[in-house]
Amino acid sequence: MKTSLFSFVAALVLFATTAASAAPSFDHDRDLRRMSPRERARYERFERERARQLAQQRARWEAQHRHDRGPVYGRR
Repeated sequence: MKTSLFSFVAALVLFATTAASAAPSFDHDRDLRRMSPRERARYERFERERARQLAQQRARWEAQHRHDRGPVYGRR
């Protein structure tokens, strides 16, 4: 009786600790509702700049690799 009770309690404890540690913690620093207007503007400006930079890099990469197959691709 004691061993089955102990194993049941151990299983519950392991289940509870696993579920609690598996959940990602919420990042309150990036919560836009908690930011001051100045911080929010700075964060949004940074995100826009990052998106613009990624678009430029993607366009540059696509332009460099547009003709990778060569002019005779598809000819026999």
